[in-house]
Amino acid sequence: MRSAEQQAPSPDLVRPAQPQEERAAVWFLYSAVFWLAVPGIAGLIMAVFLFAPYVQDWIPMWARPYIQFGRLRPVHVNLALIGWLSMVYAGSMLFIVARLTRAPVYAEKLARANVVLWNVVVAGAVVSLLLGFNQGREYAELVWPLDTLLIVCFAILAINIWGTVFRRTEKRLYISVWSFMAASLIFPFIYAIGNVVWDTSGALTGMNDAILNYFYVHNLFNVWFTTGAMGLVFYLLPRLTGNPIWNYRLAVWGFASVWTGQHHLLYGPGPEWLELLSVSFSILAAVPNTAFAYNFFRTMQGKWHKLATDVPLRFLAMGCLFYTATCFQGVSQSFRNFSAQIHFTNWVIGHSHLAFVASYSFFAFALVYHILPRVLGRPLFDRKLMEWHFWLITPGLIAFMVTLWAAGLIQGENWNTGGIPFVETVKAMKPYMFVRLIAGAAMGAGIAVFLYNALLSLRTKPAPVPVSERAL
Repeated sequence: MRSAEQQAPSPDLVRPAQPQEERAAVWFLYSAVFWLAVPGIAGLIMAVFLFAPYVQDWIPMWARPYIQFGRLRPVHVNLALIGWLSMVYAGSMLFIVARLTRAPVYAEKLARANVVLWNVVVAGAVVSLLLGFNQGREYAELVWPLDTLLIVCFAILAINIWGTVFRRTEKRLYISVWSFMAASLIFPFIYAIGNVVWDTSGALTGMNDAILNYFYVHNLFNVWFTTGAMGLVFYLLPRLTGNPIWNYRLAVWGFASVWTGQHHLLYGPGPEWLELLSVSFSILAAVPNTAFAYNFFRTMQGKWHKLATDVPLRFLAMGCLFYTATCFQGVSQSFRNFSAQIHFTNWVIGHSHLAFVASYSFFAFALVYHILPRVLGRPLFDRKLMEWHFWLITPGLIAFMVTLWAAGLIQGENWNTGGIPFVETVKAMKPYMFVRLIAGAAMGAGIAVFLYNALLSLRTKPAPVPVSERAL
C-alpha cells in the first residue's frame, strides 16, 4: 500500500523559511558543493598530464612532489566519493527521512557536529594524500585516524536516520526510508573491512588483502551509492513527474543487491570458486537492475515532455538512463573473455565515470536543485545557469566516456594480439587523450557553472510562498 507521501506528490514549490531543524541538511549540501571543485580541478590537471606529460616540467621544483599523477588521483577519487557524493547523500537523506516519517531529525545538533567532523576528514584527506600518506588500497587510501573518523561519521548518520524512523508519526515506511536505513546501517562495517581497521601492523597482504579490498570496492558501489541512490530516486521521481511510483513491489526488487567484488580480479589473485560465484552474482544483478529500469520508464510514462523545461527532472532521468547503462555494462564486464579484453585499459576508467559521474552525480545535481530552494526558502540564483550546467556537462561526459571506451578496446586488442611494442600503444593513445582533455574541460565548465549558481543562491532574497511544509 502507498502512504499519503506516495499518493499525492506535491507540486514543485518553495517553502517560506529555513527552520532550525534543517540546518544540518543545508550544511551537508553546501559542503558537498564546495568540495566538488577539488576533484574537478585534480581531474583536469591529470587530463593535461596524460595528453602533454612535458607540462610537468613547468611545475616549480618545490611543488612537484605534491602535484603528480600518483597523488592527484587518490585526491580526485576520494574527494568525489566522500566529499561530494557522500555529503550530498547525507544531507538529502536527513531532509527526506524527516518528511517521509513526519518527524524531526532525531538529533539535529549531533547532525551538525557530524557535518563539521565530515569536513575535517575531507580536508585531512586532501592534505594527507597530497603529502603521500596512503594505505595503497583502491578507494580506501585514507590513513589512520581519518579512516576511523569517517566510520564515525557514517555511524552518526545511521543513528540519526534510525532514530528519526523510531520517532516517526507516519505508520508506513516508504521504500526510500528502507533504502536509507539499510545503506546507513551496513556501510560502516563495509568501510571498516575495506580499510582493514583491525590490522594496525600491516600483516594482511597479498591475495587475502586483494579479496577484502574488492569486496569493499564493489560494495561501496552496491551498499552505499546504489542502495542509497534507489531511495533518493524513488523519492524524487514521483515529486518531479507528478506520477506515483508505477509499482511499489517492483521497487522492492530494485532495492535488492548482490556481492560481485571478485569479478574485478578475474584471472587475478583469488580462488577459482570465488571468481565463479562472483560472476554468477554479477549476472543475477541483471534482475534488480531490470526491475529498476522498467519501474523508471513506466513511472515516466506521459511525463517525458517535462524534460524540456524541468532541469532537475532532466538530470534525474539522464542519471537513471546512465545508471541502467552502468549496470548492464557491469554485467558484461563480469564475463571472463570480455574482462580479459578490457582489464587495465581506459575502458575501466570510462566505466567508473559512467557510474560515479553520469549516474550518481546526476542524481546529486537533481537533489541539490530540488532541495536547496526548499531549505533556503528562496529560488536558485538563475535558471539559465542550470541549463548551461546540463548542456555543458552532458555532451562533455558522453564524449569523455565514449573516447575512453574506444581507447580501451584498442589497448586491449594490441596487448592481446602480441608483437606490438607497448610504447606504440601509448603513442596511439595521444589523440584519445586530447579528446578526453577537451571533454573534461567542458565537464569542468559545467561544474563551475553549477558551483557559481549554488553559491550565489545564498545571496538572493528569501521569497516566502504560502505553502504548508507538510505538503512538501
